[in-house]
Amino acid sequence: MRESSRKLWLLPSALMIALACPSLAAPPEGAEIKEGSDCWQTDKGTEQRLHTMPAGFFGEGSKAVPNPTLRFEGDPLPVKRVKGSYPPDCGCPNKVDTKITWGLNCHGTAGKETIHCVKQVDETTKVDTCIRRKKDAKFKGQGAAEKVDIQLVALSLKSIEPLKVSYKDGHTKSFDVWVTESGPQDTGSMTFTAKSLEKKLAKGDVKLGSLHITYDVKFVEHGGTATYTLKGQKLNFVNTAGTFEQLP
Repeated sequence: MRESSRKLWLLPSALMIALACPSLAAPPEGAEIKEGSDCWQTDKGTEQRLHTMPAGFFGEGSKAVPNPTLRFEGDPLPVKRVKGSYPPDCGCPNKVDTKITWGLNCHGTAGKETIHCVKQVDETTKVDTCIRRKKDAKFKGQGAAEKVDIQLVALSLKSIEPLKVSYKDGHTKSFDVWVTESGPQDTGSMTFTAKSLEKKLAKGDVKLGSLHITYDVKFVEHGGTATYTLKGQKLNFVNTAGTFEQLP
């Protein structure tokens, strides 16, 4: 299929929210935020407008789809991807929920090894976006600012409703849309500014300097087999501001 240089401006709302960071182990005068991962769930219904998909993109006879607006939600990443160590995985085991169901046949007789227990372990996660803070932020005092390198690790979104495409002969097809990270990611940056250093915890402002994302967009025919892909789409976010508060 034909590759397209058009960029689809897809921004998971998770990348715009304030960060929650791990608790400090050092006293305030030596406070620091350790290198680590931030793993989020994208709000359902995040709307994004796409550039026009040209005629012929969805196969012979397909008409252009002018600037469609789609609603997205997070498509949870595999549990192993979320809980696995960084790199190459997210490194967020605390974002995985575990449910253990004990079965029957758990019994035993004194003096005899006849215990037979059956259990079922289910693990689930809601995480669809992972960002890695690649260095420590060490605060020298209140009001100090520290710049930290960041990088997208994983991204997984899906459209809530399919994209409808019309063809010259009058029939239509619907396509589910999936967005995932694509290959090696560039390094961006964010800056933490400590406004408060009390009781070994830090609060303050955080500003996104830049975040470079490379991603793929896959269109899968709803109820069919046709698949079309935009590979290596580029997007750069800058100057997003928020706050941070370390959790005890």
